[in-house]
Amino acid sequence: MKEKISKIFNKYQPDSILFTNVKETFYLTGAEFDGFWLLALKNRIYVICSKMIKNQIREYFDKQDICIHVGAPLYKAVAEILKQNEINSLLINPKYMNAADFILISENLSHEKIYLIKKLGILNDIRLVKSTVEIKNLRRACQIASEVCNIVKEELKPGLSELDIHYRVIELFAKNRVTKSFTPIIASGPNSANPHHMSSIRKIAENDTVMMDIGCIYNGYCSDLTRTYFLGKISNNQQRVRDIVKSSQNAVLKEVKAGLPLSWADKTARGIIEAAGYKDKFIHTTGHGIGIEIHEMPSLASDTEGVFLTHMAVTVEPGIYIEREFGVRIEDTILIEENGCEMLTSAVY
Repeated sequence: MKEKISKIFNKYQPDSILFTNVKETFYLTGAEFDGFWLLALKNRIYVICSKMIKNQIREYFDKQDICIHVGAPLYKAVAEILKQNEINSLLINPKYMNAADFILISENLSHEKIYLIKKLGILNDIRLVKSTVEIKNLRRACQIASEVCNIVKEELKPGLSELDIHYRVIELFAKNRVTKSFTPIIASGPNSANPHHMSSIRKIAENDTVMMDIGCIYNGYCSDLTRTYFLGKISNNQQRVRDIVKSSQNAVLKEVKAGLPLSWADKTARGIIEAAGYKDKFIHTTGHGIGIEIHEMPSLASDTEGVFLTHMAVTVEPGIYIEREFGVRIEDTILIEENGCEMLTSAVY
């Protein structure tokens, strides 16, 4: 924790840093429960909480070199600690604060003449490259999601509704003692042309398209995969679109490696789809980073700056969506290696 926080101090040079979101505090401390803030000074770290979870906090942080401050509201406790330590500036990520807390902490710091530094993505840079432990958790999350996808694929049949499949996925995750990393997307027939369709009561018909986008959380780390299946007969047009999407994904998976520009992935995948005549039917980026959040940096877009780094975890998910007819998306989570990539998801296509 201290090493990670030290990197933030070195980059932004504040007098103190406040972390308020459970994703941030989990990444830094490993505590998966919510309800506390982490305030870092250059020579001291405070955990700020209410009386309601003080025992839980004391048990978790027992024997760690951390000061526990019990006091509510939390924003007032922050101002009090900073004033006591004669701190002149505080760095926060406003993305993770609700509007009320942000306004109140701003007013309290202003009253104490403490300068508030607002920066988005404070932890983004150090979260880009995954550690050995993080990779282990990502592998297991992806393995579970892949196994669940394979089971559900074998159970698909006409008459099942999208919601039937949706809750079957949730049930299988529960049997593996994991939760969903996002609301499952089960889209059949023309609904599969909507990338973020909400699972509905529509029932699968003969020769239907079924798109499943699912993922789970294991030890705080997310998985993400999409498969598009065709029940019964597949038309020539459906087969062509599926082949184009798979070729688009394969072009990235076969060549991606550390050192390549991040923009290369989107340009490569999109180039194949556009060359096939579906330029306006690929309506999202080619992928995104994944870790403690389902969508992290980097974004695999054509204008993204930077390069792939060894042990970045990203998704590769090209798609073609034909309105009122059907859509095809194929998505895998991968780990970037020095000379290629490791496929973390393995569900059958």
